Amino acid sequence: MRRDWEVELRLLWATLVVLSAFVSPAVATVPHEDGEVGVSQPTVRSPQFFGQQTTPTNNSSQVIHENPDEVDDENELDTLLSYLSGRMNTDIDASTVALSQRQYDAAKAALGDDYDDSLGKYVEVDGETDGDGAGDQYATVQETQRAYIETVQSFRETRSAYRAAKQAGDDARARELARRLTRLADDAERQSARISTAFAVISNRTGSDLSESQTRLASIQANVSEQRDAVVEREFVDTRMAVESYDQEISFTDPFVLSGTLVAENGTPVDVDTARFTIGKQTIRTPVRADGSFTLTYRPTRVPVNTSTLTVHYRPASTSLYRTTTRSLAVSITQTDATARVTEPARSAYGYADTLAVDVALVVNETPVRRFPISASLAGSKLVTGATKATGNVTLTGTVGASVSTGDATVRVAPSREPLAVGFDPVTTNVDITSEQTALDATARPAEGGSLVVQGALSTREGDPVDGQPVVVHIGNRTLTTTTDGSGTYRTAVRPPTGASNESATITVEFDGGGTNLESSSATTSVESVETGGSPVDASNAGGLSAGFPPSVTDFLWAAAAVGFVGLATVVLLRRRTATEVPEMVDADLSSLGDTAEGELDLTTETTPLESARAMRSAGNQTDAVVVAYTAVRRALADAADIDDSATHWEFADRCVAAGVADGDLLETLTAGYEKAAYSGVSVSDTEAEELVEVAATLVAAA
Repeated sequence: MRRDWEVELRLLWATLVVLSAFVSPAVATVPHEDGEVGVSQPTVRSPQFFGQQTTPTNNSSQVIHENPDEVDDENELDTLLSYLSGRMNTDIDASTVALSQRQYDAAKAALGDDYDDSLGKYVEVDGETDGDGAGDQYATVQETQRAYIETVQSFRETRSAYRAAKQAGDDARARELARRLTRLADDAERQSARISTAFAVISNRTGSDLSESQTRLASIQANVSEQRDAVVEREFVDTRMAVESYDQEISFTDPFVLSGTLVAENGTPVDVDTARFTIGKQTIRTPVRADGSFTLTYRPTRVPVNTSTLTVHYRPASTSLYRTTTRSLAVSITQTDATARVTEPARSAYGYADTLAVDVALVVNETPVRRFPISASLAGSKLVTGATKATGNVTLTGTVGASVSTGDATVRVAPSREPLAVGFDPVTTNVDITSEQTALDATARPAEGGSLVVQGALSTREGDPVDGQPVVVHIGNRTLTTTTDGSGTYRTAVRPPTGASNESATITVEFDGGGTNLESSSATTSVESVETGGSPVDASNAGGLSAGFPPSVTDFLWAAAAVGFVGLATVVLLRRRTATEVPEMVDADLSSLGDTAEGELDLTTETTPLESARAMRSAGNQTDAVVVAYTAVRRALADAADIDDSATHWEFADRCVAAGVADGDLLETLTAGYEKAAYSGVSVSDTEAEELVEVAATLVAAA
């Protein structure tokens, strides 16, 4: 076995050395009209290699030559790690080259499937050794650099629109676009800094040389920042906020009252009638007097009770010539106890998939508590989360799941996060959960290789699909279990027992309903012309090097490298996995297959964007959930406000508020969250995503 390793390593190393001699990409600079210097795409992609250690002198105690039979497997894995690292470094370099040439799709594609494949192998091999642990940084580069590419593309497109607005003399539109340029450039700076940090960590841990990629990235970002600064200087006036003394001890019943003055950089008062301020996720609009003075009042509601500093932002309108300014002020918050009043559910009994709605009113001494996050649970399982409206009311609507046992079940209403500036004691009410009859169907058909494809659907008698439940398939003396998907369907492949009749087979499918509020059901089907043996392989369409003209020398070398790498990777990984006995039955869950055979019933159901957003959040895709939830709001509000798809997210928010079709505070909160999810390259937390999706639901419901 050790000799096999030696042969494999020598073949791989020889191939890579030959490749390094044959393939050497040429790089040339390409100037752009805006002064940015791009780099031409290398004509041939080649792995990146690193120099070996210097041979020690004769008086060194280090061993110069070792018997290959005595070399530890760790060296072989290190060689594989170095190869995979080199491949990803090459992909990173190709991505930055394409970005410098404004080839955005190519820049993202360079960090696509091939990079994913190398990263997956790298992480797996690294886990087998005391490796460098750079896998997380390579993943960070992939995620953040792809987001950075989109940000830079949006920046450049917005800059073109800005220049067109200036040429047309549309100053208001130009300032809107200039403000968007500023936000995009700020996002790009954060993203590029994160990428640079990851480059440094990768270089430190692996010895990789990413200096060319780093230089190219720095050049691109310097160009973006320079253009942003020029636009800001041309379009905007800096502002300052002076504040008077204030009471630092605050609460919901003793709000934060701040008096101050807004002035331009030259000391003159800002020329506005109304100013918009944000503190946390709350927006306050207040009049501004001729001398620039203002007074604002803020009731702490959703901020953590241990908050010691409030940051007050002045947010000019998108068409304003003034820039944002900020002040951080010390405070001490005391929690206020609120009262939650819960209205009994409309029905006394509920079953699986029934809609359960709970009306909640939250007040402090009859003063409504607005935009406060509240959650409802049923029998200990989370049901839904929402935020109170300006009236302090919210209707929490959820669906009864299968895991809720029959009988008396408790509905519990409580703050979704604690401890905040406002709190309240949980309130409970009870409902009766009844059992629900189910219907199960099944069909089967022969497949290639002698297998049978068994599929069907599980639903209630009322037609509601049953999701995520185990379905047991029996054929002869064999049994396997599969699971229903979101539409209640299941699909799996099974090989009949050896010796079964080749004329027909009977298949029984069962759902026992254990641990749920669903009753059991079963179905039986049969299939004709069963094959119990495997099918021969049809080689008539086989391709390969012999199928066409002889390959070029370069093609041959790349093929040799691929074969050597795959062989080495396979042996490395398989040697470290415990062999498992292959079962006679094929237990392949095919529920994810999207095709439906001719004549079969297509059981897929359409879902709304909000349902998709909630599903993504439950699956852990918080960033995607926020983006999809925001899309749902745009779809719901666009027609009412007469806004087309060309509007930026902040333009959309401003126009919706101006048209009176949405709550300004809620829409601003969602828009800021969407901007973070779509452009910042920073992951959205579970808590943020949960709140933003429910804010979106509130906006859609009110549309």
